[in-house]
Amino acid sequence: MNTPSPSRLLRALWGRATGRTPEGGRPTAMFMRRRMIVLPALAVIALSLSTAAYGDIHGRTERIRDRCAPALADLAEARVSLQLAHLQARQRLQESRDVELGERYRSLLTKAAQSLNQVAQTEALHKAQEQELRVVSGLVVAYDDKIAWAARHRDTENKSSGAGKSNDLLRAAGIGYAAEILGDPDTAPPKNPTTILDRIKELERHLHQETRELAALSPLTLAGATAAALSAVLFAFVLLGTCVFLRERLRLISLQLALAAVPVLLTPVLLAVGSSQEHTAQERVRTVVGNLKRAGKDPGALRLIESTALDAAAATRAAHPGGWSLTAGIAVPVGGLGAVVCGITLFVYARPYPAVRAARKYVDSS
Repeated sequence: MNTPSPSRLLRALWGRATGRTPEGGRPTAMFMRRRMIVLPALAVIALSLSTAAYGDIHGRTERIRDRCAPALADLAEARVSLQLAHLQARQRLQESRDVELGERYRSLLTKAAQSLNQVAQTEALHKAQEQELRVVSGLVVAYDDKIAWAARHRDTENKSSGAGKSNDLLRAAGIGYAAEILGDPDTAPPKNPTTILDRIKELERHLHQETRELAALSPLTLAGATAAALSAVLFAFVLLGTCVFLRERLRLISLQLALAAVPVLLTPVLLAVGSSQEHTAQERVRTVVGNLKRAGKDPGALRLIESTALDAAAATRAAHPGGWSLTAGIAVPVGGLGAVVCGITLFVYARPYPAVRAARKYVDSS
């Protein structure tokens, strides 16, 4: 069995698009009736697939921008604030011994609690993770209670007395209990995290993984984008063949058909450009928020987190997702209207031919 060559196959397809056959041209009325259905159908398919592919990418952009990235920044801020607060508590209660906790400890702990509340407000967590976040918030209160208990056993007057030694032991025990609740920042979280830092790190790990998955193009999105591109190319091919048919059979250059087809062809291109820019922004945000993993207990960690959050927001703004969403909201309906106009235009062109054939039959019979 001989396989047709690409050039021969292309000629056959072009002949079908223009209504040409080896036996001669196709009947005008039949060709027009078919095209007034096929052309709008191809346009609707191309527009629908393009919209679906863009909608998936835009939805991922919104989740990364509004949920994952802010939640990761807030979790990192809570984790670092708690570590810095613990360092402050140890320095003032265990090393200095004769000073109060001070405002620095209180402000850091307040910042950690506020950051945890902001994570809940982003709605980035699933139900099980939200429950875990509430557990973390409760453990932070328990941690603060232990530090406050240690602070109440300061002894600045009778350091050499037995009471002073007892206070030293109680103060050290309180700090030790608080450290156990907080956890070790330098260890990886176990499979079943129990401490504050382990639980926060586990939440961060899940969100980083979700961000990576959102920034990656899914096979369904790639398949939809590919099908949309093929549909748009096929629409353009059939449109060109229809225009050639109209020129050869009817001596007609249809400006109405060409103008109606412009938004149909332009919309997939616009959505493809918007999808590309938003996907690039997603990759940029994924890389930027990855820097939050390095935020430790050094004094500049909070500034690093703040600048990282600003960089992530700027990377998303640079892609103009709101503008592209508005463009899609305008271009898709206009493209759909263009598809309808294509069908109506071909319907109008096809109307005279049944009447002409009937008249000819009547003349022949008479």
